[in-house]
Amino acid sequence: LEISDPGQVVYREARTSAVVEHEVTLQCGTTLPDVYIWSFTKPGTDTIRAVVYNFGKGPKLQELAHDLGDLDIITNSSSLFTKKLLVAAEGLYTCQALYDAAEGARLYYYYVYLRVLVPVSKPYILLSNTSAVEGSSFWMRCGLENGSEPINYMWEQESRSGLVTPLADSNNSLVNIIWVTRNHTGWYRCLARNEVNQQRSDRIWLDVLYGPDLPQVDVTAYSVTDRGYSALERGNVSLTCQASSNPPSQYAWLYNSIEIYTGAQLTITNILRLQAGYYTCLAQNTYINSRSRKTITLTVYYPPDGAPNCSIFQASNYTDLALFCSWVGGYPPATLKWSPYANGNQMGMTNFTQIQTGPDTANNSLFTCYGSHVALNITQTCSVRTWLPYGEPQCSANSSQNKEYLMLSCSWMGGYPQALVWWASSSGDVQGTFQENSNILVLRSSVICSDKTFVCHAKHPLTKEIKTCLLKLEPPVLITESSVVTVFEGNDIQLTCSLSKTYPPATEILWYNKLRQNVADTPKKYIIQRAGAWSNLTVRETDSLVDNGYYWCSATNAVGRTDMPVLLLVMKYPMPPNVTISKIIFSSRQRTDVNMEWTVRTDSILTGFFIERQRLPDPDAKSDIPPLWQKVASDLEPSTRSYQINNLDPTVTYAFRITAMNRRTTGNPSEIKSPVSMPVSKPYIVMSDPSPVEGTSVWMSCGLEMGTEPVNYIWEQESRGGLVSTLAESSSSRINITWVTCNQTGWYRCLARNEVSQQRSERVWLDVIFGPEQPEIDVTAYSVTDQGYTALEKRNISLTCQASSNPPSQYVWFYNNTEVYTGTQLTITKVLRGHSGHYACLAQNTYLNTRSKKTVTLTVYSFWCTVPATPLQRCSRGVCVVVAYMAAASGAARWLDHPGAFWGVPGCSSARMAPPRSPSAGCRWYSPVPYTKRVKLLVCIMQDPPDGVPTCSILPVNNYTDLALSCSWMGGYPAATLKWSPYANGDRGAEGITNVTLIQPGPDTANNSVFTCHGSHVALTVAQNCSTRTWLPYGEPQCSAYVTRNNEYLMLSCSWEGGFPRALLWWASDSGDVQGTSEETSNIMILRSSANYSGKAFACHAKHPLSKESKPCVLKLEAPVLMTQRSVVSVYEGNDVELTCILSKNFPAVTEVTWYNNLKQNVDDTPKKYVLQRSAAWSNLTVRETDSTVDSGQYWCSATNAVGGAEIPVLLLVKRYPMPPNVTITKITYSSHQRTAVTVEWLIQAERDLTGFFIELQKLPGRVGKSDVAPLWQKVAADLELSARSYQINSLDPTGKYAFRVTAVNRRTIGHPSQIKSPALPGFNAYSSVIGAAIGGMIVATVVTVLIFIYVLRNRNNIPRELFHLMHNSQSRENINFPEDQVAGGAEDGGRAEMSPGTKVMHECSSHHSNRD
Repeated sequence: LEISDPGQVVYREARTSAVVEHEVTLQCGTTLPDVYIWSFTKPGTDTIRAVVYNFGKGPKLQELAHDLGDLDIITNSSSLFTKKLLVAAEGLYTCQALYDAAEGARLYYYYVYLRVLVPVSKPYILLSNTSAVEGSSFWMRCGLENGSEPINYMWEQESRSGLVTPLADSNNSLVNIIWVTRNHTGWYRCLARNEVNQQRSDRIWLDVLYGPDLPQVDVTAYSVTDRGYSALERGNVSLTCQASSNPPSQYAWLYNSIEIYTGAQLTITNILRLQAGYYTCLAQNTYINSRSRKTITLTVYYPPDGAPNCSIFQASNYTDLALFCSWVGGYPPATLKWSPYANGNQMGMTNFTQIQTGPDTANNSLFTCYGSHVALNITQTCSVRTWLPYGEPQCSANSSQNKEYLMLSCSWMGGYPQALVWWASSSGDVQGTFQENSNILVLRSSVICSDKTFVCHAKHPLTKEIKTCLLKLEPPVLITESSVVTVFEGNDIQLTCSLSKTYPPATEILWYNKLRQNVADTPKKYIIQRAGAWSNLTVRETDSLVDNGYYWCSATNAVGRTDMPVLLLVMKYPMPPNVTISKIIFSSRQRTDVNMEWTVRTDSILTGFFIERQRLPDPDAKSDIPPLWQKVASDLEPSTRSYQINNLDPTVTYAFRITAMNRRTTGNPSEIKSPVSMPVSKPYIVMSDPSPVEGTSVWMSCGLEMGTEPVNYIWEQESRGGLVSTLAESSSSRINITWVTCNQTGWYRCLARNEVSQQRSERVWLDVIFGPEQPEIDVTAYSVTDQGYTALEKRNISLTCQASSNPPSQYVWFYNNTEVYTGTQLTITKVLRGHSGHYACLAQNTYLNTRSKKTVTLTVYSFWCTVPATPLQRCSRGVCVVVAYMAAASGAARWLDHPGAFWGVPGCSSARMAPPRSPSAGCRWYSPVPYTKRVKLLVCIMQDPPDGVPTCSILPVNNYTDLALSCSWMGGYPAATLKWSPYANGDRGAEGITNVTLIQPGPDTANNSVFTCHGSHVALTVAQNCSTRTWLPYGEPQCSAYVTRNNEYLMLSCSWEGGFPRALLWWASDSGDVQGTSEETSNIMILRSSANYSGKAFACHAKHPLSKESKPCVLKLEAPVLMTQRSVVSVYEGNDVELTCILSKNFPAVTEVTWYNNLKQNVDDTPKKYVLQRSAAWSNLTVRETDSTVDSGQYWCSATNAVGGAEIPVLLLVKRYPMPPNVTITKITYSSHQRTAVTVEWLIQAERDLTGFFIELQKLPGRVGKSDVAPLWQKVAADLELSARSYQINSLDPTGKYAFRVTAVNRRTIGHPSQIKSPALPGFNAYSSVIGAAIGGMIVATVVTVLIFIYVLRNRNNIPRELFHLMHNSQSRENINFPEDQVAGGAEDGGRAEMSPGTKVMHECSSHHSNRD
């Protein structure tokens, strides 16, 4: 091609864009140039590289064309084309085109800039924090893997409700949120868009953390007050708290700044007044550790407890009534008003008092107080009744203990309010002070007061008149039932003395003996029984010499003294009979006890006996002092005729005598006798253990009930065969066997002998537990070889195992380590070759958990030549040689038919008729050189394979470090060839016949390895094989310890189950010494229980061939360690209480945890009092219905295991409940005039420490009659409610006189009884008469007073001043300061009353009242 100078070069530029992976065509002119070259310049470089050229011989593609996306030239054009545009193809493409035109050559440069557009990939969102905190900054990035710029990013937010709003639209992939709010919570996605396409990302959740906001508290069942919320007591109040937060708030409720509940809603069921206060809801965002709170005030409206309390008091100097109503407590205070209305309709709060005119009020009037409260739907009421005291005032007189003072008591009991009582002299002068209900006037004792009269006055608001009662004082008058009294000596005698008249009562009746000594100074000799009006003197154990004479009874009261004599005459009893000793003998073996028997005359008078003993001196000793007689028994019953004297010295000789007595008269002693010896009784044998274990110790004791020492003991043993031998002879009744053997099993008896007699015991069997010893195996139908036993196939084989043991052994048979039979004899019927192998007999003593084992090998032969017996046959190892004679001497020999010559030979029975050179299948015939005697030898050789397949096993060898691969294929002829695979030790040619064993290094063998034994035989076309697998036992060895039933033996058990072959286990001490024997799979070591093992460790070592190292497990034996939750436990009396005991450390396990009470008694003996709850590691004791006097003290929890024991004390303190408040009886009256029912009302000091009341009744004795027995108190009402303040007692005897008292109870604590009061009769309704008399009396008194007043004013100069002074003093009041209940109590204790300190005596009978201080 010749091209002339092209001249002007033309340049053309173009830009094109294409999407990656799409087609694109780059034009190089509109027509095909004659020559063109396409080149490529990569952006950012100046290098120009050729892509394709065409110099007129067709386009030539360069390597670069392939790199840029398989660029190619479109046919019949110069355009560059690719079907799959690559990103790398972006750049400047230059096409140099040369056209050879008619006008000449033209050169064009086409510059084409190719821009490869990449579509945006699916964007993904990156967050600076998936859980932004409100108020913090936050950014999101819209990430892209691919995409050509420019890229536009649009962000969208989707709220929880699904509303989508645009957030941002820009070419920046990053969005910054400077201040995050909770409104930013939601789904976000970004849309990435370029000129090729657009893609949306997946949604991503932005979780904005915020809050909590200020909580909003919603209260239900309430009312709103100025101070917050209010609720009614016993209502249900619900407080709900809500605070906006993410994550949701955790709520806690605080009551008065103390946390009480966790949760949004706090519900208070049956709200109480104590629960009023400030309630705070604390909302917490635990994720961002922020919180907020809100507090509300809750006020609880509650009514006062119970109902209003009503009472009536005197007013206006006992002329009016003050109605008092009180209802304390509650919020707000309760409103009170009285009905019927007095002085108008008035109301009050909490405490309200109204005045009611006394004489205008009818007796037994009822007033009601009505109480209302905003927290109650109904009105609460209380009622109170006013009434006059029953009957008239009652007067009495008493003196103080030392008779220094005389006390005049006056009472007008009952009535409400109580009456006013005061004393006056017979002349009308007021004495002492004014008191309510009762009044005591104290006078100095003097004879001058005798025959003086005092008047008691009583005034009540319901009556205008004053009631009176009189007392006249007199000295005592004494009488006796008998002035002369006789009695037998030694008896007690009673002298009587009674008060027939005395006022005031005598302080005390005194007795004086014949020496004028006060008998109270000798309480052992004299007993005095007293009551209010009598005193009896008992003279004890009277003596004629001491007690004969006059005794004096003396009584003194405040105004005089009286003495009275009583003569006592004491007489002696008759002489008792003589006594004869009929028998005296030693009753014990040690000569320490003596039995005595005696006789007396049957018609004798006696009251008892006494026995004396005398220690006789040694005949060799000389002494001038005779031995003394000592009493060894006294006060024996008169019917007694025998007695045993104990605790004598066996080395001393004694003499005895007996004497009869008739009360204090002693008879003549009996004859003197010494005791004789007692023959031995039939002995009995006691064993420490009738079934000891061989190797342990045992003792036997020959027991005797009777028999005087010295006693000799002979022990005999009788064997099972009846042979009797003497075991021991000594003076000791016990024999010890320190090491028991099985030969000592047998019958035992003992013979006891003393100087009087001898006796044999019954036989006792000693059963020694032992074994099993090494078993002995007997095999029947067998022959013995060097390797064990052999048997014929299809024969019956019996294997018998015997091992000496007591109790008899349990037998288990194993075949090749697999259990096949349980029993003594294993029988195999028609044994086969597959039965060949190792047979092991395991003998077990289940009582001792011991065992022994023996293994034998049994080989079963599969073929025997069974040719019938002839003189010329030979048989050996499957080759049968039979000699047959020829019938002719010529060379044409023929074989004689020998009937049955090969009977029983498999495969040869039909071969005998065939030519010698043509043996039948399975037989080969040999014809040796004929003998000259024309005898021919025929040999039949059998080829018989073994039955079944080979048997594989793996056994440990070389002290469990290697594996022995054993393969056996017994039987057949000739023997089978065996070979292991994979080959052990690299021995690829190792083979064996019948049995082959190869050694495989244990640690070099992988766990779970499979080994295969291949067996071949000339009679088989296919090889037979067996496989076996070796593996390690799972996990680690497991150790445990347990004990026998009686804790006698400790058994340490170790096991490593599984694995093949089995692992070897042995025990060792902590010092490394091997203990016991080595066993496979499991090993039990038996130790005798002892505290010496506590704290010691025993290691069980387990070795398996596949493991290089032995694996240990360690047991540390420890005595139990006990703990308790509380070492000191307190409980209120009457409640149940639980004491805990926990085993914190203990190995082996304890048999039982035992509890002992505060008396060290086992609590199991008292199941009703104590309840036990147990588990393996704890034991809790519940003491039921605790009592402070019985149950307080140390309780002991005790635990024992085989290596020791432990005790832990728990101190139980049973506390009494606090003392309940004292009770005051406010009212006690008969409910009717029939006196069969009584109503009691009372008050208490406080409402605390109280659970109820009980009421007691005492029936008082009548005025006539004497009794030395105090009346008993009887409960008439118990378990009254704590709110009770009144009770009615019914079914009383109307003729009896009763006293009552009320006692408060706080559970089991009983308070002090109230004062003792007797009921009064209800008032008499004589209203009109009383009112009329009162009005008339008032008018008369007013007129008289006015007249006297006028007279005094007119004559004041003539009236002496002393009279004014006397009148003034007569109206004065004195403070005696003498408690009423003390005086009343003293009066009930026999008419005496003590003056309290500070009492001022203001009166003497001999002085003028005008001169008293």
